Amino acid sequence: MTTGADTGIDALILSQRLLVAVGPGGVGKTTVSAAVALRAAQLGRRTLVLTIDPAKRLADALGLDGLDDEIREVSTQALEATGVEIPGSLYAAMFDNEASMDSLMSRVAPDAATRDKILRNRVYRAMAGTLARSHAYLAMERLYEVMHSGEYDLVILDTPPARNALDILDAPSRLASFLEEGVVKWFVGQSKAKTGGWRAKLMAGSGAAATKLFQLVVGRELADETIAFFDAFSGMRAGFHDRADAIAGILRAPETSFVLVSSTDATHLLDAEALAQSILSRKVGIAAAVFNRSYERLRHDDPLEIVTEAGDFDLGAALRALLEGQPTLQDRDKLSSLLTSMHAVRSEAANANRHGLEAVAQLSRCLRPDTLRLIIARLDGDIRDLPGLHSLAPYLTVGR
Repeated sequence: MTTGADTGIDALILSQRLLVAVGPGGVGKTTVSAAVALRAAQLGRRTLVLTIDPAKRLADALGLDGLDDEIREVSTQALEATGVEIPGSLYAAMFDNEASMDSLMSRVAPDAATRDKILRNRVYRAMAGTLARSHAYLAMERLYEVMHSGEYDLVILDTPPARNALDILDAPSRLASFLEEGVVKWFVGQSKAKTGGWRAKLMAGSGAAATKLFQLVVGRELADETIAFFDAFSGMRAGFHDRADAIAGILRAPETSFVLVSSTDATHLLDAEALAQSILSRKVGIAAAVFNRSYERLRHDDPLEIVTEAGDFDLGAALRALLEGQPTLQDRDKLSSLLTSMHAVRSEAANANRHGLEAVAQLSRCLRPDTLRLIIARLDGDIRDLPGLHSLAPYLTVGR
């Protein structure tokens, strides 16, 4: 593995096992996640980028025809053909609710009979792909699976926009609370009654009356399937608790880092600041902040330099050089007007760059002093292939 790089995002790439990208929507978070993953492969790491963002932009950015729950290797041949060496490897997958829930049930079920009973259950099939609140937890289960597979040096998790990203931190404890709620206990029969178990409890006294009412409302067949599902589910509660604890541990492990992605747009910064404060309140640190599409490149010889003053441009000298040899006064006037207008545009861009840096400094005040800051310029067009992603590498390796 290449280990010489130690600046910018490279230090995190080489030292961590999990990077979690969080941030507002519309700031290019998925693109940044894919670019970081590509950079990790360039540094020799076996890297997986996993998105739970339902917008499905990751496939485009990686040049794939499509992306689903199946982990796929991303071909880097087109990039290597340009002379870029990729000693590592790159993989990608997009979280899918129903497929991940089936996989989860298969893993947690104590035996094959219980697994088959649940997977064939009509109530389970109806809820497998539609439980909105299960989305974050199931995504964390998918993360648990790939982290414990031992197949990847680095996993990069691309989360949903803004405050929805907090669900990944809260999901494990939310599930644990759900499993302790009274209605679940009533169904799974965890309350040890003297009558012995859930069937006796349901068929005696108020339990029997409640069951009959339930059957009247939803129909006997559906009621029986619902009870059967929770009956099978009862033996899996301990497994869910253990995995919830393990997931919470992964997200707060020393080898896990959170990366906040934003832009310098005022609305995005407000959302990013609120998100950062919420994450920090959960005792989770933010190792890096990436400000995407945050300045105009005004120095062609050094596009990484953020020009904040247009005074370094000698308009008079440029006019004299441009107008030298122009035969007519009309041509000279047109060129002079054009160059003056271009200078005005440059001045406006430099002023915007200055305000952008001020916005970066403002958000940085709510982060730790040692938080890495990466500022990416506005690039031409959308990034939809590996060479485009690779063009972000210089910005990811220079901390501010």
